[in-house]
Amino acid sequence: MKHPGKTGGKGSVIALALTWDGARWPARTLPPKARAFLAGPAVPSARKMAELFADDQVREIRVCWVPRLKGGSAVLSEPFQTPAGTRIGFQSVKTVRFGDILGVIYRR
Repeated sequence: MKHPGKTGGKGSVIALALTWDGARWPARTLPPKARAFLAGPAVPSARKMAELFADDQVREIRVCWVPRLKGGSAVLSEPFQTPAGTRIGFQSVKTVRFGDILGVIYRR
């Protein structure tokens, strides 16, 4: 079931699986509980996420950190500048272990 507006608009949530070096990891390869932790609509492209961050539209980030190194240029590294030119402050509010995978919720 998709949650409408979860990745768009003010106060959106971004959920994705990343390796230690910041490369995206396919969520379909995660254990069922980790996939449930990330449940929601498809993750936007790196460019779209950069736009959401630049427009200050992200209130929560859910990340499953996968203990792997993928390397290459397909990392989550699109540059963006906030309107005020300041860093966006997120804090870790919850961590959950799924075997060797760590799920973390970051909120503003």
